[in-house]
Amino acid sequence: MLEVMNRELYEISYVMKKELQRRIVTIILFSVAIFTGITLVLIFLLFPIRQESVSMQPDIVKSAYVLFTPVKTVPERGSVVLLKPLYAEKKNTVLHILNHFCLFFTAQQYSLLSDKGRMGSNSQIRRIIGLPGDTLYLKNYIAYVKPAGEKHFLTEFELVDKSYNLNITSSPSGWEKEIGVSGDYQTIILGTDEYFALGDNRKGCMDSRLWGPVNGSRIQACALAEYFPFSHFRLF
Repeated sequence: MLEVMNRELYEISYVMKKELQRRIVTIILFSVAIFTGITLVLIFLLFPIRQESVSMQPDIVKSAYVLFTPVKTVPERGSVVLLKPLYAEKKNTVLHILNHFCLFFTAQQYSLLSDKGRMGSNSQIRRIIGLPGDTLYLKNYIAYVKPAGEKHFLTEFELVDKSYNLNITSSPSGWEKEIGVSGDYQTIILGTDEYFALGDNRKGCMDSRLWGPVNGSRIQACALAEYFPFSHFRLF
């Protein structure tokens, strides 16, 4: 009788052990599937970026979160884009993937790859003002654009479908115009696959006035929406 009971207990224990193993395997496979799914979404469909500077104020304030998609990399006039760093270093693929998760689960607070020690070593959010074939110049921080095939210059605001705001504060009395980023830019004709990118904070931003035209290969993604802070929510 005792031998029979021991055998039954062993069989029950064996069944429970197999069931536990099956559940553990299921949980592991489910976690891997979720991990893979999030990775694919963050790399190929959309990802959030935390604005680290005041370069796009007033519409995109410092510490705002903007949702970008790498699916679209050919911008329209007035589009907000994410530009690849000027001085991009080759990064480990595995570390790059892990960094997506680090940014995702820490709400963009921590990055495994950020390099704040060198100007131009991080991605930058900017607005596309000039498209390939445009002729443009800047006067008093406002861009004047003549699209390819047109005869007259129009202000940047007259050529976009969605309005945006600029931060052009007046300089203090006695301020030298040569200090800081210039509000004027000589006439330039954009070549094939060249874009002119500016920050909305025209007096406190590093952009095409310093770099020159941006090649299309530097456009990493286009903005879909600013979703935080909620008071600044907007679709681009």
